[in-house]
Amino acid sequence: MNKLEETRKKGTNTLIALAIIAVAVYVGFTPLYELINGGVAGAVIGASFGAIFVIILTMYLLNKQTEIEQESKKSERIFDEKVKLYYDIYNEIESMLEDGHISKDEEMKKLPFVMARLVTIGSDEVIKAFTDIFRLIVTIYKDDDTKDSVEISPEKEGEMILSILKKNDF
Repeated sequence: MNKLEETRKKGTNTLIALAIIAVAVYVGFTPLYELINGGVAGAVIGASFGAIFVIILTMYLLNKQTEIEQESKKSERIFDEKVKLYYDIYNEIESMLEDGHISKDEEMKKLPFVMARLVTIGSDEVIKAFTDIFRLIVTIYKDDDTKDSVEISPEKEGEMILSILKKNDF
């Protein structure tokens, strides 16, 4: 069980304890207070129940705050990883377009791994968008895969650029 699940479980347990105490105080406080006949003992009991109630409520709120902070940190880290990966993808495609070639040893070997990393953290829309671009690159390379490096024709380069611009929701 990870930290977030543990925190959620603690929060749930605290909330249950809070509800039980609230019901017990509601049902049992009046007869107990009448039994003691007020005075200092009644004030001490009232203060004790109030303190316990406040402590448990504070525990619940702190657990909730911790849960929210953990979710926020996780989301922030995933966002940073996504942005880094998207820039890596753009850099790889940019290097292909700059030199006008798709090399067998460098770019074609890197692309499947870039795609695999994208599948692990990307949304469905981003994966679909890059899959279209990936297919286009593979199609260009398959046109003449007997060489170590395949030249990108101006038409295919234009297709790649248009495909990237259409899929700019990376």
